[in-house]
Amino acid sequence: MRTLDTLNDRPKRKLGVLSVAFPPVIVIAYRTFVLDETETTGTRAVTRSLHDARLALVIVAVTLVAFVRPALAVPFLPSVQTPPPYMHQTKELTPPSLDRPPIADGIVDRYLLHPLGDVEGLLLRDGSQLHFTARAAHELIAMVQPGDHVRVHGRRLPPSPIVQPDVIVNVTDGRSLTVPARLEYPIPPAEQRQTLNMMKASGTIQILLFDHLKGVVNGVILSDGTQVRFPPDVGERFRQSLQQDIDVEVEGYGTETEYGRSLEATSIRRKGAPVTHLDASVQELR
Repeated sequence: MRTLDTLNDRPKRKLGVLSVAFPPVIVIAYRTFVLDETETTGTRAVTRSLHDARLALVIVAVTLVAFVRPALAVPFLPSVQTPPPYMHQTKELTPPSLDRPPIADGIVDRYLLHPLGDVEGLLLRDGSQLHFTARAAHELIAMVQPGDHVRVHGRRLPPSPIVQPDVIVNVTDGRSLTVPARLEYPIPPAEQRQTLNMMKASGTIQILLFDHLKGVVNGVILSDGTQVRFPPDVGERFRQSLQQDIDVEVEGYGTETEYGRSLEATSIRRKGAPVTHLDASVQELR
């Protein structure tokens, strides 16, 4: 038969086990709810069911600590924001040329084209040629169309008609575009490029086209509207032999888009003359 001392010793033995297995806060809780109750009853025995019920409360507290305590131990880490996808942002800087009169003022005749079909500038009706990086052609096309009146602030490379624009103002609708640098845009994916096709064109040379960096002739526009570019290794004498009003026939590789026809010539000849294949050995148009 269990004595009163036996009943009083049971909570103390449990207290020893709790002090080893659980944090001090649990031991204090057990001491408060179980042990003190036993010690203050004196001669009154506490039933086993009461002890077990209060012990269950302690186990619940242990369970809560097991979940809450690790969460509190984790240090606060600031959230890492995923960088947004690439978006072009033009720097809001005022080019010095805006403080000077425009260097070109006229009506847009057509877009200047690369043989791959990319828009890379504007040709005005007065002959001015504006270079614009093909990587940002979509911005130029959205703001300026053939027939619009534009004013251009920038620099001119005399005696060529080349204009290096800083800002293009569309007088027709009042919008303006700050010309971006080529490196402000990523290289377009290869799959966006047009496929080069074998092409022929013939007509009278109406306009001489110039390299926007070197200022030398690097192509022509024919009377049929085709824009013809020449390989970069043709000689200077060949470039100088190209003149307006000469009737020529050319062959090469290029594209035809909604903006026009353009090609890089591999051969050229005057009408009725022998074909001249274009390479570094060519001296002049025969």
